[in-house]
Amino acid sequence: MKHHFMRFADEDAAKLALAAYRRSGAWDTSRVIPNQRVVLARAVWDETDQDNPVIVSPEVRLPGYFVTVSLSALDTDLRDLPNNACRLIGDSVTGELVYVAPDLDTGLLTTAIIEPVPAGAPYNFGG
Repeated sequence: MKHHFMRFADEDAAKLALAAYRRSGAWDTSRVIPNQRVVLARAVWDETDQDNPVIVSPEVRLPGYFVTVSLSALDTDLRDLPNNACRLIGDSVTGELVYVAPDLDTGLLTTAIIEPVPAGAPYNFGG
């Protein structure tokens, strides 16, 4: 499978761009993982008092609405969406990235965490 990981300003923009991946007004979850997140830093907690943990620093996420479309082959229409909406395309068999958006800071691939990832995906970036 090829996982097309995309970012939009919000869910409405994603719905508009990815109308073919919706059924009866909802995401086609046989091919789509909606509402993903990109975590840049996990929250840090002080758990000195186990009954009353205190957050030291909150989780930090990239802004935007993230969604993955899983298809049997790379889709150039998705890859070429305006504004570099398609951020990554990964091959679930090899775990390799077959496309990275030209404006993506590749350093994020070693530190950012995409959640959730497609089931069984062998990607080795983040987390």
